[in-house]
Amino acid sequence: MMNTTLPQSNTAPACTTLGSGVWLAFRHIAGTSAPAVPPPAAGAHLLSVEFCRRGRHALPAGDYCTIAADGHAAVSMTAAGADDYYPGAVYEGLQFWIDPDAQTDSGFLALMGLDVHGIINYFCAGGPYYCPMGDELAALVDELWREFDVSGYASPGELRYAVVRLLYMLLQLPYADQMAWYPRAQVDLVRDAETLMLADLSVRHTARELAVQFGVSESSFKAYCRDVLGDGYLPYFRRKRLEKAADLLAHTDLKVQDIAVQVGYESQSKFAKAFADQFRLTPLEYRRLAEK
Repeated sequence: MMNTTLPQSNTAPACTTLGSGVWLAFRHIAGTSAPAVPPPAAGAHLLSVEFCRRGRHALPAGDYCTIAADGHAAVSMTAAGADDYYPGAVYEGLQFWIDPDAQTDSGFLALMGLDVHGIINYFCAGGPYYCPMGDELAALVDELWREFDVSGYASPGELRYAVVRLLYMLLQLPYADQMAWYPRAQVDLVRDAETLMLADLSVRHTARELAVQFGVSESSFKAYCRDVLGDGYLPYFRRKRLEKAADLLAHTDLKVQDIAVQVGYESQSKFAKAFADQFRLTPLEYRRLAEK
């Protein structure tokens, strides 16, 4: 049996082509942005269907965005080659894209009774669709994740069948949740601030400094961060610093003091306390466990 390798990456994986104008990816993203679709679809306007297991994804609709979060399914139209934003810089989910103009009566979706244009009209007439997956659909997504993503390969036929199952179960979900909409300018502001912060975690930026830099009030800046990142400004970036420290402890031989400086702590004792509060281990205990 011919197998299709499923890419595994901590950034933006390529997509597996399942048929004419249909792509699937098991997405592991560590970073605020990633290409939305494979190069062969350049110039197309695609139906995007995603099942978010962990993280957040900003879904634009004109001058506004909504945020798809873990445990939810989302359906939207996207321009091929768009640069997607993943608030929080971590995302894990199953996602596929369909080029409606490339579908024919002999395509596997049509043969399985699925009308792509009808699906678009049903889900996307008023903008992105967003809904909790529910226990049954979440269990299916987890099953597919374990079976295909963890094993690293699957036959094209198995993957096509998975897409068909997901679409039919999606069609059985209730109408979309009441979605919160945020001006795209606010989402872009948080994206720029997050990118700036994550580029060099040794530098500490206060909320007031960033608010002045981006031309908004401090209270507005903090509110935008809560809305888009799903957490307050200070706890979010404290967690990111400590997660980076944990990665350096596990994968480098740097001294604890040097790691502390790299993530913005001038005092090793303050770093050790913050690390223990986050992970319930001292930095050296964490390193010893990582080495086992």
